Amino acid sequence: MNDYKLAEVLNQKIVDGLMEGYREYLNVRREKSRTMRVSGAYAWVKGNHIDDQVATSCESYGVQSKLAKAGLTWQYLQFKHHDEKILFIVKNARYFDEEQVDQGKDANGKTRKSKMSYMEKLMGINEGIDFGNIKTQESNGSVQLELLEDLRLSEADDIAIASIESEFTRFYIVTYAIDENQLISKISLLMPNPKNNKAYLIDDLIKYVNPSHDIDIDEELKDALSNSVETNDDYNAFKFDIGLNDDSEEKGQES
Repeated sequence: MNDYKLAEVLNQKIVDGLMEGYREYLNVRREKSRTMRVSGAYAWVKGNHIDDQVATSCESYGVQSKLAKAGLTWQYLQFKHHDEKILFIVKNARYFDEEQVDQGKDANGKTRKSKMSYMEKLMGINEGIDFGNIKTQESNGSVQLELLEDLRLSEADDIAIASIESEFTRFYIVTYAIDENQLISKISLLMPNPKNNKAYLIDDLIKYVNPSHDIDIDEELKDALSNSVETNDDYNAFKFDIGLNDDSEEKGQES
């Protein structure tokens, strides 16, 4: 398993960027709650702030970031290190399903029924990985397979994402979890297996969080965050962005 871990200096830069991006996002939420009558939808910009700061932090290590689409409209960053032939992305653990990687979870924590074709294609990078050396834990239960609705990218985006499979040999997903106190409590480096659609823990990155990353969540900020549409369990979050469904924004406009 150690063979697939990232360099410690890169791990630190990923965590530095992730924590700074979250801090920046919280500052925006606080400021908008003070100046706007309604600001709950700013919950959806969290990923943009985190991706942007991870890109800035990792640049000095030689990591390049590229704007990509998860569907017809939703954008995210792919992080690439060509010398080491690795590519990684960053995702909120709340909407990530380690047992069904290309589906993810909805706002209620349930596995979504439609799959994300961009994730399926990125997972293909790991076709040559020997996952027999990675599997340290297996689920106690079985995963029921089902026919998945395949919601495709546009033809141009589909070609673009398919072309990267030959450039890299390892694909990772960095996930972060936010606890009930609105603090980042877990950061994981995962590697997905395209053969069984599961992701396996490669490294626990929370150990790279240090005192310089401390974030103060005061009552004013707690109130602002509690009024977020993201915290409303009745709100179908994937229609906005979270499931990164390939036609997410179009579905959101229909409701």
